[in-house]
Amino acid sequence: MINESRLLTPENLECQIRSLEMPGAWILDVCAVQASYGHLLVLRTDGEICGMNLDSGVITRLCLVELPDLPSEEGHGNFGAPALRLHSNTSGTYCAIVVDQGRKGILVDTSSGAITMVLDGGDYYEETVPFSACFLRVADQDVFVYRSAWNRLDAADPASGKSLTDRHIAPYEEAGPRPAHYLDYFHGRLWPSPDGSRILDDGWVWHPVSVPRVWSATDWIRLNPWESEDGASVVDLVFRDDWNTPACWISERHVAIWGLVDSDDPEKSGKRPGVQISDATSNDRSSDQQWPMEEDQVPRELFSDGKRLFVVDERGFSVWDIASRSRIAGLSNFSAHLHDAGRETLVAFGENTVTELSLPWLAR
Repeated sequence: MINESRLLTPENLECQIRSLEMPGAWILDVCAVQASYGHLLVLRTDGEICGMNLDSGVITRLCLVELPDLPSEEGHGNFGAPALRLHSNTSGTYCAIVVDQGRKGILVDTSSGAITMVLDGGDYYEETVPFSACFLRVADQDVFVYRSAWNRLDAADPASGKSLTDRHIAPYEEAGPRPAHYLDYFHGRLWPSPDGSRILDDGWVWHPVSVPRVWSATDWIRLNPWESEDGASVVDLVFRDDWNTPACWISERHVAIWGLVDSDDPEKSGKRPGVQISDATSNDRSSDQQWPMEEDQVPRELFSDGKRLFVVDERGFSVWDIASRSRIAGLSNFSAHLHDAGRETLVAFGENTVTELSLPWLAR
């Protein structure tokens, strides 16, 4: 059953809402896909993976898997409780179920439920970051990127688990010199660029301090297996006081990260409302732009369609025009979990409900 309705924003702009009920086990997470079974891949608390067609309301049971165990919350502090997270390739044929603020995960063939990889990100401060994972398309091939140690990412063929970035990095002994390619960096949440050619990594280093960094996924997989450590394409963005920060790509070369940077007082960096826009292809930080926003928001996510920026918090979201830096609209009581660029919609979910919201006035 699909329930459809319309509502108006305070700016008198119309939104269209479609809501679908999913009786049974609760929903854990969803991913936008372009699959034969529909538009969403859905993970449920009983380990069931479903496909959902948002136009017809048809729900397709794909497979059933044993979910990774969640670790204890002890010692997690302000980094958040461990939680299961779903990632998927565009076609929805493979998905990863990982533990954010944890170390375990699995890679699944959704057509059969076969586990093609068992993931382990290591037990060194894993509670400080989401499990690094994302899917890419490189040279018409699906690629799965994942954290295999606190300071190492790898890429694999999701069908076979075969490594695409096989390399050796010697372990670091404190008393000796640092080995070649050794990276002293805690990998965090990953965001692929819209075309999948680059990856934004929200990681940190000791003091501790946040150091978002970007590198070429194409060069990493096709040319240099050490590209993610110290390749020529690596760009370190502005140092910040905290990581686990909302961010998104607003073009193939520019990223937006929540919180304005204060170069005179690093401890205040990221505290003031607004976004920092950085060129992810250049180490010259003089071109970075600060975009103040007079908003009483503590964002959970940032999304962009290239023209607009969606700032999402637990209460709702606001829409901003990137070119003019102006606020277009806001809507309360709809806290989106994902942006479906193909359908130009925002999607939220509850325990047994998926809700899609379209903003037809954005296409004008």
